[in-house]
Amino acid sequence: MCRICFIFIVVWFAMSNTYAQVTTYFYGRNKVQSKNETAALYSVEIYENNTRVTIELIPTKNRSRMNYWSSINTVIKLPNGDELPIIGFLRNNTVDTAPFSGNWGWDKVKEGQKYYYTLVFDGKIPPGVTSFTLEDKGVPQLDGWGSWYTAHGYGFSGYTLNNPRKGGTSWTEFSVRKFATDNNDGICGIYESSEDNGYKLGCVKQNGEYILVYLGSKEPISWWAEGDMKAKLRASATTGFFKADWIMKDKSIEPDWYIVFDGGSMKTIWKSDEDFYLKMYPTSKNVGTISQQERWSGTGFALNNGYIVTNYHVIENAKSISIQGIKGDFTSKYNATVIATDRYNDLAILQISDNNFNGFGAIPYKVKTSVSEVGEEVFVLGYPLTSTMGDEIKLTTGVISSKTGFQGDVSLYQISAPIQPGNSGGPLFDNKGNLIGVVSAKHKGAENVGYAIKTSYLKNLVESSTSTSILPNNNQVVGQPLTEKVKKIKNYVFMITCSNVSGSSTNSVSSPSFSTSIRTIENPTVSRTTAERAKIKRVILAKDYTAIEITSNNQSGNSYYQWCNIDRNTYILVNGTRYTLTRTDDIQIAPEKTYFSYAGQSITFTLYFPPISDMTTSIDLIESVDSEWKFYGIKIR
Repeated sequence: MCRICFIFIVVWFAMSNTYAQVTTYFYGRNKVQSKNETAALYSVEIYENNTRVTIELIPTKNRSRMNYWSSINTVIKLPNGDELPIIGFLRNNTVDTAPFSGNWGWDKVKEGQKYYYTLVFDGKIPPGVTSFTLEDKGVPQLDGWGSWYTAHGYGFSGYTLNNPRKGGTSWTEFSVRKFATDNNDGICGIYESSEDNGYKLGCVKQNGEYILVYLGSKEPISWWAEGDMKAKLRASATTGFFKADWIMKDKSIEPDWYIVFDGGSMKTIWKSDEDFYLKMYPTSKNVGTISQQERWSGTGFALNNGYIVTNYHVIENAKSISIQGIKGDFTSKYNATVIATDRYNDLAILQISDNNFNGFGAIPYKVKTSVSEVGEEVFVLGYPLTSTMGDEIKLTTGVISSKTGFQGDVSLYQISAPIQPGNSGGPLFDNKGNLIGVVSAKHKGAENVGYAIKTSYLKNLVESSTSTSILPNNNQVVGQPLTEKVKKIKNYVFMITCSNVSGSSTNSVSSPSFSTSIRTIENPTVSRTTAERAKIKRVILAKDYTAIEITSNNQSGNSYYQWCNIDRNTYILVNGTRYTLTRTDDIQIAPEKTYFSYAGQSITFTLYFPPISDMTTSIDLIESVDSEWKFYGIKIR
């Protein structure tokens, strides 16, 4: 057989119930002509245990003999790098696994007549995989000069299969978020795997039973799409324990999976394999889970003018909030009111609302918003596990382990300082005594791995919710030993006690400035853009986040080298205020790259930012000074 060049073909799909078979026919084929014949792919048949590819040959002249063959190194390559090896040829409707060196073919062939042969490969192209490459890698042979060369290698690439997925649903990340917000039962929500694949799964209730749906992964996976069913859960006699019908990669069902929900985490168990998933929404940043108890506590710290910072999850569902430890006094309690919240970044700003309060005095630390470096020494102050450890303030120390948090979350630092339930909302200081973060969570699956929200996100919340700057800017402890730093700072770190039972204080825990429901703007108009290959598909305004969905097109003829990514400092500009990127879906953060699969391919990805005022009419999206990603005047109202 002659060497066949790479060609691009669009195919038509039809279903057949016979033998669990899927048949894909190739119409309008581009023929590749060699010296003696033209060749093209004709059809693909996907069975339960094998895939069959038929090649069409048309002689360009009458010939006494026309042979066909493929080497034992012929494979189907899938987009994820997996390969299906050849196992034989189809002859008389049976798979012939005889040696591949035989001269198979036809005698007395006629010019223009069509001849067909079928290759059989081990395994099936999974449902949802829409492209593949057929490649004969050839067999090394010794020529007359004693050197090695590859014999009759050929390949077909760039084919598009209309090979739809099975088990698709209408669930999206946005609809899962809304459902979990409205049905926060401790199980529903969004979970992300700690494994390298970084699977993101949504858990919702559908027709009275819990299901898991696929929402994304670190790297795009061709056989999974947003909303595809991953599992149906069956309740057991033990709360939080389920048996599951788990849908595998090839869309077969494995009934012997077990799912365990434990507060802010989910564990999947199959045979000897266990995967840990951290709950990212609505309790993604919780240290533990706030139960339906009447009272609970966390930590907060002072800003200027009587304002206090803590985590959103600390004051969530609270009907009364009290503050202890102001100026080191634990005998007095002060009522507090929620002023602003950022649920997505797990931040809340409180204000003392008690007539007996006469101010904090001069706050001895400064808020630093520039990003700290890996290896910097840090310390944490807070009130963890007060029921067993007492209400004396606790100090833990460590270093910044990473400038990003779980699954590369750019809003977080990873720290080695030990944290426990009750540390939530406490301050994170560098070794100079500058405030650099707000403690938010610990990793249940690892020792001494905690997370803190960067102060740049606190600054965004302050600037969007208060008319004057309330961030302290006078560091009075720089250069002092740690013991002296703690003596001065601890009087500005407080115990926050919350109750879900109405008392004398009836404080609001909502943020009237922000949207209370999801509002979507489809195909918004843009005044001006520098992004020639990209278009804004939609903007989503939610109570706890702002999302911008973008479609980008690969216009290069060389798809392998085409890629895109996004700068971690990307921001939206709202009335002069910057809201920095918090995370992404379906696109890598630089320097990592998301590659296009073929020329002309379009990919869609989503950028997430903190919530903005529901009254905003226009925003700008800016990646960086040197980037092509600039959209000005995005109309959202």
